[in-house]
Amino acid sequence: MRLMTKRKKQKRLENFIDKLKDGEIDYKPKVDGESGLDWSKYDKAQVNELKDMLKFVKNSVDEAVERSGFDEDSDDTRGRPSYPPEDLAKGVLLQQYFEVSNRVAAGFVDLFSEKLGIEEAYSYKTLERAYDNPEVAMILREVFEMSQEPVEDEETMFSPDGTGIPNSMKDNWEKTAYGDEGSNEFTKMIAMMGATYQFISSVDFPNNPHAHESPYFQSLLEETASNYTQIDLVSGDAAYLSRENCELIRSCGATPRLYPKKGITLKRGGCWAWGEMLFSFMEDPQEWLEEYHSRSNVESGFSNFKRNFLAPLRKCIFRRRKTEAFARACDYNLKRACYVRRQEGMTAPWMFD
Repeated sequence: MRLMTKRKKQKRLENFIDKLKDGEIDYKPKVDGESGLDWSKYDKAQVNELKDMLKFVKNSVDEAVERSGFDEDSDDTRGRPSYPPEDLAKGVLLQQYFEVSNRVAAGFVDLFSEKLGIEEAYSYKTLERAYDNPEVAMILREVFEMSQEPVEDEETMFSPDGTGIPNSMKDNWEKTAYGDEGSNEFTKMIAMMGATYQFISSVDFPNNPHAHESPYFQSLLEETASNYTQIDLVSGDAAYLSRENCELIRSCGATPRLYPKKGITLKRGGCWAWGEMLFSFMEDPQEWLEEYHSRSNVESGFSNFKRNFLAPLRKCIFRRRKTEAFARACDYNLKRACYVRRQEGMTAPWMFD
């Protein structure tokens, strides 16, 4: 009798998934009417974006250096004196914000040196080498974490996704046509993003542009959990569907909403979160899909990221290209901080002089 009950439940799950795939279970989003956007505040945020970005780049980098405890006084005076890593980090962030070449970026560094607190301008070759500097990398990592502080107590819903950042304007048809696995046209970006305020909470750039996304889920979730006060919901497409990922989400105190696919079973395999997720799907598909489709805001955030950075990555050396891509993630979050400050009144201590 118990076996028959299990079979009926499994059959019911398969029927629900079939209906979902065939479009018979149609998610009906709630219609809110007004968007709730204060256009006056939005206009002001756009008008002040450049001014705020210059200020936030300066403040966040200076604060990152202080938090990192870099020793500015060095007893080693051999060779050419190095430029302060904070000045180089500011140049990297400025270059990626404007999406310009090394030479043009060096001119921007000189132009905005007073606003950025850079005492001495440097050459485009110095800026190019900054993408290899480990201290610059440490500063950018700290800036990335700091950039999320305005929403760390407010954002509670997250979703992972992957995309490709182009490396060139040229479409190499030969590699595309023959499916060359060594194709170098895109840099793979896998990130976790908040569904409400669309900040990137964690990000990785695999060496393999064809890498599967699910193996990176754990590190993305753990970094997100370390940066935010609470996680209530994590939604993901079928690429992230597994009992292990459900258990990871539950261990963070959150509810998993991973899109089901054909062939899965109700067997928990030691993961209670798996059974709870599937049973809740069968009990109320509309509520389940409403929670799952919170990731639509994340997809909009990824689209926004790509619109902000239309130019391809310029660095030829892969390790520099990864730093370049990560600097864009930092700039994206700093820009989001500009807007939530103007529109929502959300701030962090480093935003102020």
